[in-house]
Amino acid sequence: MSKYKSRFCPSPTGFLHLGNLRTALLNVLLALQSKGTFLLRIEDTDLVRSEKRYAEAVCDDLEWMELNWQEGPRVGGSQVPYFQSERNNIYESFYEKLLTEDLIYPCFMSEEELKVIRRNQMAAGQPPRYNGAWANASKEEVDKEIAKGSKPVYRFRIPKDKVINFTDLVKGEQRFLGSDLDDFIVKKQDSSPTFMFANAIDDSLMGINVVLRGDDHLSNTPRQIALLQALDLTIPEFIHVALFTGDDGSPLSKRNGSLSVQELREAGYFPKAVANYLSRVGHTIGDNELRSLEELSAVFNIDNISNSPSKFDIDQLGFWQKKVVESESTSNLLDWLKPYLENDMPEDVDLGQFVELIRENILFPKDAIEFLDSLFIHPLASSEKVSFIIKETGSDFFNIAKILVKENWGDWPQTMKEIGSKSGNKGKELFMPIRAAITGHLSGPELDQVTELLGLERVVNRLEEASKI
Repeated sequence: MSKYKSRFCPSPTGFLHLGNLRTALLNVLLALQSKGTFLLRIEDTDLVRSEKRYAEAVCDDLEWMELNWQEGPRVGGSQVPYFQSERNNIYESFYEKLLTEDLIYPCFMSEEELKVIRRNQMAAGQPPRYNGAWANASKEEVDKEIAKGSKPVYRFRIPKDKVINFTDLVKGEQRFLGSDLDDFIVKKQDSSPTFMFANAIDDSLMGINVVLRGDDHLSNTPRQIALLQALDLTIPEFIHVALFTGDDGSPLSKRNGSLSVQELREAGYFPKAVANYLSRVGHTIGDNELRSLEELSAVFNIDNISNSPSKFDIDQLGFWQKKVVESESTSNLLDWLKPYLENDMPEDVDLGQFVELIRENILFPKDAIEFLDSLFIHPLASSEKVSFIIKETGSDFFNIAKILVKENWGDWPQTMKEIGSKSGNKGKELFMPIRAAITGHLSGPELDQVTELLGLERVVNRLEEASKI
């Protein structure tokens, strides 16, 4: 396999969400698999909506996910700068070349005029597109508009008599007629480049040899190929993956349920869980083995990428979070949970023992906080169901339990046997009230382990409190 140089090129107009992150991850896996290079480029040509803080957040999020880039912001590289807003001099040289060769032209059509044309085209059953009204304008017509103070956009002349072919590594052979493509804008009225222009130019200049992106860009690809051909620039291979969608079937976004990477971090998701979930969205891996990024790259297969959209599944993301929590070392779980627990945990309680106790019953730090609260702070105020069971069981049961716990401390199975014998309670009527009183929960870790962590005094106090409800 030849070495791939892949890239991720977000626009810093908001926080990174799962749909973006999936694209970044797949590009990293491509690069890792081929022992190639992953490049990060910030496409901040939208001067109104782009913000520096979002660009910084993108870098922070990718670093948190350990999706490390070898070229781009914070690390540098041979094609600096990696912010498109700082590359205008480069773009200007290509505009000049295209102008000299009459491959781009000024267009003064207003947005209102375009809307009318598109509306009429759609009414006639035609695809909405620019009609080439300024493609053959005379110098006099252009000068007249400029004299009026009008500012043009510049459009690229698509070769109408040409067929543009390329092989998509997932979708196969693609064929587009130039006559079906409109002359697209390469330079906006404020002189900034469009995505279509800067994105293609930079991919070629930066040596990108594979472009993996959503298939909503599929129709952009022949336009960008035509542009690169006109400039005698190298053309990468393309992979267009089916969209990641929300429940409404539209591309995944904040509006339809996507989480931002920042929200994932704040909730306590592990990067490994997120990576294992996203690597299986629209891409088949034949097992549920938890893998590192390097291991995921080894099983990543372009042939296993689906052509059908995939819906975001929060339960599947939770499944992988669970696997990570269960597999992490106690030390790593302590690092994960300590900031949330250390201020409220009693000094005599071993934090590592507590983490091991609750490991199988938590997904996020908030779950650990709930156990901390119910075991050590407000044990009998955690839920109405707990209070109901304690009241229904009655004080006599808990008074018996309190005495027998003291007499049999250190042998929990014998303690429970004695409580059952003396109270007459069996099965659920025996175990559930004890669990409710001691833990404030109706399910959770094994009671012998819980009582060992709490100690005799706390367990007796719980039963004393329960007897008075």
